[in-house]
Amino acid sequence: MITTLPNLITPDELAQIHRLISVVEFTEGKTTAGELLHKAKHNQQIPWDHPVMKQISGVVMQALGRCDAFMGAAQPRRLAAMLVSRYQPGMAYGMHVDAPIMGEPNHVRSDVSFTLFLNEPDTYQGGELAFEAGGSETTFKLPARSAICYSTGQLHRVRPVEQGERLAVVGWVQSLVREPAIRELLYDLSEAREQLVGQEGAARAPN
Repeated sequence: MITTLPNLITPDELAQIHRLISVVEFTEGKTTAGELLHKAKHNQQIPWDHPVMKQISGVVMQALGRCDAFMGAAQPRRLAAMLVSRYQPGMAYGMHVDAPIMGEPNHVRSDVSFTLFLNEPDTYQGGELAFEAGGSETTFKLPARSAICYSTGQLHRVRPVEQGERLAVVGWVQSLVREPAIRELLYDLSEAREQLVGQEGAARAPN
């Protein structure tokens, strides 16, 4: 299941994250890619264990916690890892699935991945987040402050950036519900329940 989260963070939170990022030196993204993904991953990042990530993680996790759509779709238990990624012209991340285990030295199962976009889509060309299913691709390039979450086992890639710079916070959480199909079923049931409650309330409303 792929779920978009419009305006996940506030403008002030976005500005805070940009301030934190501006004073940090990015490292080569390949350092956190497995051996098989070294040739596919070409970006830069602020790794999860950098001191500034504690502050960024706090801002993002607080925002996720107040987002009903994320809480319903992810059923989060705890954060597995989070980093900031940067793509400049010529950089891309080929088709892959995210690692099922994250974190050092305490390994945490990662069930749900998310990407929080940090700059507006018209400030860079390319860089779409593309998901493959059934032989076709679905692409997303969301406004700054918006996010998307999806099952960690979902096949996806970041298309090459042609101009400008793509910045995003990428994270992984362990869910209370391990199986993606059961998470989706619970989410659908919750949505149906909310619709029924709304209809019942409307029917009882006085004329």
